[in-house]
Amino acid sequence: MKSQKMLGIALSLLLFTACKKNTPLPDPIVEKPDPLELAGDSASYTIDGKLSIVNKVNSGGTLNRQPNSKVDSIVKGYHYYISGDKDSVFYGRRYDIHDSGYDNTVSFFFLKKYHKNAMEGNGILFPKNRIGLYSVGKYNYALDFGRDNSHNGVALEVHNQNVNYKTYGSDSWREPQVLKPDAQSQSTFEVTNLKKLKSGIYILEAKFSATIFDRNFKPKKIENGYLRLRLGYF
Repeated sequence: MKSQKMLGIALSLLLFTACKKNTPLPDPIVEKPDPLELAGDSASYTIDGKLSIVNKVNSGGTLNRQPNSKVDSIVKGYHYYISGDKDSVFYGRRYDIHDSGYDNTVSFFFLKKYHKNAMEGNGILFPKNRIGLYSVGKYNYALDFGRDNSHNGVALEVHNQNVNYKTYGSDSWREPQVLKPDAQSQSTFEVTNLKKLKSGIYILEAKFSATIFDRNFKPKKIENGYLRLRLGYF
C-alpha cells in the first residue's frame, strides 16, 4: 500500500515536470523606444502655397538685452544713449534651423524679462529656472524685439529664397516703428508639448502661423507651421 502511494507521487511529479517542460515561456516584455528620443530638430510651414521643410541645425545662442529700452538723449544726431529697467534682464534663446542648401532658414526666439535676482552667471546671465522659458500654452509675438524689448513671447526670422523676413518691427532707433500693435493679431504660436525623455533631454513641439515682413515691411503670411526642438538637459 505504501509502495503504491510512493509510486503515485512519483508519477505525479513526472507528469508535472513533463508539463512544465512543454509549457512555452511567455515572451519577454520589450519596451518600445520613444520615437522622440531619435527625433531631431525640425520645422515646416507653408508660404505662397508651398510647403517648406527645414531639419538641419545650424546654430543657436543666448541673448541679454536691456528691457523697456528708451532713448535718453541723442548727441550729434547719431549717438543714441539708451536706458531701461536696471534691475531686470531681457533674456532670449535663439534656435536656427535650415535646409541642406541653406536656401531656407527659420530662426525661433523665445523671449522673457527676468528680475536679476532670478538670474545667474558671469557675463551672460541665465535664468536659474531655465526650463521656465518654455511652457505649454499660447505665446504672443514680441513686436518690439531688438528695440524696446518690453514684450515677452516669441519672434521669428525667415530666410526664404534669398529674401529675409521677420515678425517684428525695426530694431534701429534711427528708423520709425512702423508696425501697428495689431500686426500679429491673426497669428498664433502655441507650445503643444514639452516632454522630458528618459535620456533626460527635454523636447518641445509647437504649432504656429505668422505674418512676416521684408525690409520694406511688405507682409507675407506663413501658415500650418510646426516646430520640434531638442532643448537639451536642464
